Amino acid sequence: MEDIISRYIEAFKVYVDDYDMSNVKIKRKYEHSLRVMELQKKYAKLLGFEDEDIELAILIGLLHDIGRFEQLRIYDSFDDLTTIDHALYSVEQLFTKNQIVRFTNRDDWYPIIEFAIKNHNKVDIPNIDNERVLKHARLIRDTDKVDIMVAMVGRAIEDKSSVSSKIMSLFKMHGLIDRKYAKTKSDFIVNQYGFVFNIYNDIVLEEYKQNFIKFHESIKDNEKFIEAYEEVIKYIDERIEKYDGNRNKI
Repeated sequence: MEDIISRYIEAFKVYVDDYDMSNVKIKRKYEHSLRVMELQKKYAKLLGFEDEDIELAILIGLLHDIGRFEQLRIYDSFDDLTTIDHALYSVEQLFTKNQIVRFTNRDDWYPIIEFAIKNHNKVDIPNIDNERVLKHARLIRDTDKVDIMVAMVGRAIEDKSSVSSKIMSLFKMHGLIDRKYAKTKSDFIVNQYGFVFNIYNDIVLEEYKQNFIKFHESIKDNEKFIEAYEEVIKYIDERIEKYDGNRNKI
């Protein structure tokens, strides 16, 4: 397995070398991709995936944001609302432009990779009757959110704006908030706090919680988000307690 992972990483590095690695945004996205890949391996194993699906999960993690590099080159921005949906753009790079062959010729994996990557940033996953595809789509959404909390530490800009009533109303409904409703930097931060409500696999919640606490503590003037913070911690703790209780019954 480690030899396979090394080959994937080398192929990914060759792909990214076409971009400016001195650009801090490119470097961060490269490092994010590697961290998500490792999270995919970790949690695929913990969830009892078969060896082939562990390898597939690893590859999905590595490639889930591959469109980000071209997005930044063309638009000089990672803002999907003003540029292009990066998940759809990742699928375009892999399958329309056929970059997927750099990484694998397992064409039986292609529909799973495409579905998982295309939907990793969406509000909801389309309802399909294929549990193998769904488990990969759910896992990449979870591990991406776990690492986004790491990537955002220290990067939230102090903002004098207040949180809008629309965002707080959506937040309290415990659903993933469509980013189009975030009008200010404070709205955007609460939107990120709400990522937790879209976590599917309970097993990732403890690591998510630790990363989330570090993210919250890194925000200047974070007192304005204390209500949202406490709601997230309460939600996580209740889910972990229920999860641990169910495991102890087995």
